[in-house]
Amino acid sequence: MPERRVDDPLGLRFLSELSPPDNVSREIGFYLAGMDEVREQVREAVGNLSEEKFNRPAFPGAHSIGALVLHIGEAEWWWMQCNVAGHKLTDEDRKAPFWDVLDEPDAFASRAYTAEFCLQEIEKVRNQTRELLASFNDNDLERIIVYQKRKITHEQSLRWILHHLIDHEAQHKGQILLLKRLMEG
Repeated sequence: MPERRVDDPLGLRFLSELSPPDNVSREIGFYLAGMDEVREQVREAVGNLSEEKFNRPAFPGAHSIGALVLHIGEAEWWWMQCNVAGHKLTDEDRKAPFWDVLDEPDAFASRAYTAEFCLQEIEKVRNQTRELLASFNDNDLERIIVYQKRKITHEQSLRWILHHLIDHEAQHKGQILLLKRLMEG
């Protein structure tokens, strides 16, 4: 079925219906389709930004749009690879362009990443997520993932994690659009 898109007042395009990809189970596929829809909106929001606007905070104390884009990838990688897949964080992992990107705003600006580079980095993360999700079935959505954060044990279902990733990226997409509007005057 061809994609049908509708436009919104901010110029972003939304799918008028979600279709799960063929290589994953149906319900997981709907989550993945939702994730991909928000990702496409992020791509549209930042794709035409100059390197200067992409890397510069809109005002003192704000994160740059570029740092927020990489943070989206960092969060997805941490949830899916470290928590769902059980990967143990290594020193090599910490060298990834997205790792702890919001911790040092000035360091991010000095790297002069392009929007294209950052979008490619988070697409690599999404491809890892797709590969991982292809190994699950819909019954796994209720599987409880146990993880440690700040020395506290947490439990979340895979369903909650996928919902959270959509929500997290959508919130940062809104933040990016606001920062973009502030910089454009």
